[in-house]
Amino acid sequence: MVLRGVLALIAGSAFIVVAGGFRGVDVRVWDWADATFSPRYRTPWGTPWKSLARMRLQFGFMGGALVILGLVTVTR
Repeated sequence: MVLRGVLALIAGSAFIVVAGGFRGVDVRVWDWADATFSPRYRTPWGTPWKSLARMRLQFGFMGGALVILGLVTVTR
């Protein structure tokens, strides 16, 4: 149970780093998604997201949720 909480904290922290744009990580994730996702999921911009701001917002919300989940799991 503790391992799940620690993994959620690590993943949430990574998502928050992407959302914050630390050292250009957000652009690297954007480029990775552009090269990885199949044409079915692509928008005219090449990635599943319409803009970099939307991608960062989505990563921020998920990062916050994972950090909260990890904290609740570890402190139980």
